[in-house]
Amino acid sequence: MIIIDSLTLILCAVALLSALLTPLMNPFFRRLRKEEPPTGSSPNVTILLVCNGDATALDEHLPHYLTQDYSGEYQVIVVGEKADAETVNVLKRYANDPKLYSTFIPESARYMSRNKLAITLGVKASEAEWIILSDPRCKPESNQWLKEMAARMDERTHMVLGYTRFADDAKAFHRFEHLHTALYLLRAAQNGHAYRSNCMNLAFRKSDFMSRNGFLEYLKYSVGEYDFMVNKYASDGAAVVATAPETWLVENALYDRSWQNRHVYYQEIRKHLEGGHGLHLLFNTDQWLMHLNYLFLIGMGIFAGMTSRWILLGVAVVALAVTLTLRTLIGKKALKEYGVNLPAYQIVPFELRILWHQLTTLIRYENADKYDFISHKG
Repeated sequence: MIIIDSLTLILCAVALLSALLTPLMNPFFRRLRKEEPPTGSSPNVTILLVCNGDATALDEHLPHYLTQDYSGEYQVIVVGEKADAETVNVLKRYANDPKLYSTFIPESARYMSRNKLAITLGVKASEAEWIILSDPRCKPESNQWLKEMAARMDERTHMVLGYTRFADDAKAFHRFEHLHTALYLLRAAQNGHAYRSNCMNLAFRKSDFMSRNGFLEYLKYSVGEYDFMVNKYASDGAAVVATAPETWLVENALYDRSWQNRHVYYQEIRKHLEGGHGLHLLFNTDQWLMHLNYLFLIGMGIFAGMTSRWILLGVAVVALAVTLTLRTLIGKKALKEYGVNLPAYQIVPFELRILWHQLTTLIRYENADKYDFISHKG
């Protein structure tokens, strides 16, 4: 006997609407806006690299920074530790390049973030107003990277946020989650609400940094340089987002522990960032709608089978198939657009894994020694 009653019709309608609409509540669906044509300017620029025990990566990637096709003047400043003999040796091999300048953190520096101190030293050493902050573990996708980043540096702009993807040999979920987060952050910046950055590809003005005391209020925190920079200096819509593939950097794969630590440390850093409520609300809404849709469709299918409502069961199956198909197609298109090559079948499981990854990160943070997050162990 086929049961068609008001309850069946209502549930069928809700299931189909949910299947069609919830996949759209998704950072992969909210596309970044196309940029306005860049000015094509070529200001003097400093590329600032902070080397923190990454001599091998520095040796591999430094030539990519020194050989950019750029009509303006630029220099590459590398800040390292004097005690890091490997980094010193790498810098000696490139010492004859006129574009390279290196300096070192004083061995006497104590009770403050070494990375933030290194950035501050590099900013002070810069002869240019515009500085691009990156990391030896990253390399430009193209020798047009500097030219394209500089083209976005105009009189109205005070910060340029670039995209960084993980290398192809990074774990699949690491690459997926990194892009998933980056799209939230970059879109917020495009809408005038720059909050932080998970990409080590950031251009800013030396005068802004110096006039507003750099990292002064954040020096005790051992990490979070890019987060604090964006949160403090990209206010009032003064940041632009560079989306062209020529502006991308590629970051070396991280070991599991390093990748997990990056997320755990953010749980501490976020307490000291301003303006993230809307972004967090959007993320939570997307996650809960996605999970509730799956739970509703599965629950409806179970209910239909138990009450012999075969039409309802069929609609539940179709709606679930529509959800899976739409989320896969939307995700695959975005991943391809931003250079993340993953099999289509991984997209839905990885989307579901995001929330559970967040929960395990919170557990690790709650169990962590809070002195791990500051430089002064007192």
